[in-house]
Amino acid sequence: MKKYFLVIFIISMYELNAEVKLEDCASIKSDIKRLACYDYLTTGVSKTSEELSKKESNDTSSVDNDNETISKEEANFGLSNKQKIEAQIQVNKLQLNSIISNVSKVVGGKTRFKLSNDQLWESQSVLSSIKLNNFRVKNNIVIEEANMGGFWMINISSNVKIKVKRIS
Repeated sequence: MKKYFLVIFIISMYELNAEVKLEDCASIKSDIKRLACYDYLTTGVSKTSEELSKKESNDTSSVDNDNETISKEEANFGLSNKQKIEAQIQVNKLQLNSIISNVSKVVGGKTRFKLSNDQLWESQSVLSSIKLNNFRVKNNIVIEEANMGGFWMINISSNVKIKVKRIS
């Protein structure tokens, strides 16, 4: 009986020490350094500061098909909270300006919009023909975060808005 108690005590002490280390990692501001801290906790191997600084400089921006540089925040705009947590990213941008490059209907009557930045968005409900006429190819739109989650796609010229979610 004493052996079981000793084993349980040792395991619980190990978990207490691991929690303190996890809290330390969570307090790190830099995404790359925080990830390196978590990697160290799980694998026991730490990356050098040269590898981390090289990785941080590579992650500052990405390039799209038109060879235009888009910000990391814009590339990650519209991801769900679960996707943000899994990718360990923070997106502070509250709106995205873009142009509709393609509109298509899907099974169930919803509408999908492909934007000029290669993001794919889908309406949350079946759109009436009046609303759908406001969201045609080459229309300038703004996508804003809605209260309580979700997103609004707003036609800049007519100020008509529809509820959308990001598909990819």
